[in-house]
Amino acid sequence: MRERAGQRGEAITIRRFLTTSVRLCATAGLLWALATRVDLSRAAQMMGHVALPLLAAALVVLLMTSLIIALRWHAILSAETPSPGPSALLKIVLVGLFFNQLLPTGVGGDAVRAWRCRKLGIGLGAAIRSILLDRACGYMVLVLVYAASLPSLLNILTDPWQRGVVMAVLGAGLLGLAALFLLDHLPRPLMGLRLIAPIAELSRESRRLFTHPARCGAVLGLSALTIALTILAFKFVADGVGSRLSLGSWIMIVPPVTLIQLLPISLAGWGVREAALVAVLASFGVPAEAALATSVLLGLCLIVIGLPGGLIWLADWDVVRPLPTPKPSQSGGL
Repeated sequence: MRERAGQRGEAITIRRFLTTSVRLCATAGLLWALATRVDLSRAAQMMGHVALPLLAAALVVLLMTSLIIALRWHAILSAETPSPGPSALLKIVLVGLFFNQLLPTGVGGDAVRAWRCRKLGIGLGAAIRSILLDRACGYMVLVLVYAASLPSLLNILTDPWQRGVVMAVLGAGLLGLAALFLLDHLPRPLMGLRLIAPIAELSRESRRLFTHPARCGAVLGLSALTIALTILAFKFVADGVGSRLSLGSWIMIVPPVTLIQLLPISLAGWGVREAALVAVLASFGVPAEAALATSVLLGLCLIVIGLPGGLIWLADWDVVRPLPTPKPSQSGGL
């Protein structure tokens, strides 16, 4: 049995190595393809002359996004189990963001978040469900914003291939939403599968959220605020390199770019985000060099925002419990 467990562990290690290698190759390939079509020296020049106040504003907005995510997560987690509070969850969110930038998969930070919750005494099942539902709520609002802005985006995109891609991405997003709410209605034999069972539980939790209007409104409102802040961060960075698009344009641009970036084919979205942003912004008259500079600077901003999470993790500040207040002496003496 020990030998079989060792073989299974070795197979998992090999699979992870192959997956990481494929993502690394995909990232390198996408960046190389961009390098052959974009004037990198011009893009680097734009990055070097970025307006620092606007870049600082983007950093502040992204940090505020982490705070809003912590508040949303608190609202979701407290419905199932006692929550350690938004301030404690904010530290865990920052740790997760750090690992999202460090690990080859975009969901590695979520696994770290669940693990850190476990160290705070939160049940692993409750932690995982709350994190998945937190992600799902943000995803839901993103898809709705995408659907609402798609007609305007199609009027701007002239390339039939691009129009087909953005419609296909929305279709995939809507299918994902349908699965989120209906997956627990699959035939019973499928419900017992190891991969399907936790996702089916997420479907039930998602529908249960809508039975509490006040909590549902708060969670979806915080999700909408998160999306709005993300769009604002894109605009601040782009304005900093000289791409003065309106806020309405960014409302059309950010949802498809963000959804495409979720594809698990690159390292932390690098390469995919750059390629998608260069392609979409071309239809808005933004040069490829400015689009590439915007994407790279935004990625660097995410890394900077994640750095405090690394410090929090190293010092275990996210899992340190406050010391109990000592009771006063009954005798009144020293």
